[in-house]
Amino acid sequence: MRPRVRDAARFIGRVLGVVVLALSVGCGGSGARSSSVAATTGGEVEFAFGVLDGSVITSENTHGRTTALLFVTSYDLVSQVVVRRLEDAFRRRKPRFNAAVIVLEHVENALLVQTFKDSLRLSCPVGIADMTELHQNAALRSIDRVPTLLVLDRAGRERARHSGGFEPEQLASFLDSAEK
Repeated sequence: MRPRVRDAARFIGRVLGVVVLALSVGCGGSGARSSSVAATTGGEVEFAFGVLDGSVITSENTHGRTTALLFVTSYDLVSQVVVRRLEDAFRRRKPRFNAAVIVLEHVENALLVQTFKDSLRLSCPVGIADMTELHQNAALRSIDRVPTLLVLDRAGRERARHSGGFEPEQLASFLDSAEK
């Protein structure tokens, strides 16, 4: 085969593989837990999100460190870019900083979310939340677009909220202001 034809065949094969994976995701169950969110009390944002590994990331286990929660979807390109930016910041600032990516998908799509996590090589926790569950929390109810970044200070109070894409310098500024 000629090089161009071979490259085109590889590309088509990869696209078909992704399509087959996407179609098969809806056909099986998953072990990921559903997410839950509690109400905001005393200015602190309380939350609990089921993570792909079966654990739960909560406001209690992130208390004492600056925490960034990034709400995304797996199919949004801007989400994929800012997830990598958050991951890079997480690796540089660890252990002084908590980060979690919350993918706004149905829990039945855990395989798709796991593929999202693996393909972006994420080491920070990746949770799943249904929009209905998210909107049960007064502090998180207004999150209506992706990506949305929520930065909490050490006491769990919201210090920054940003919807849309952001540059690494903007993220650093959000985190620095929350650490003060």
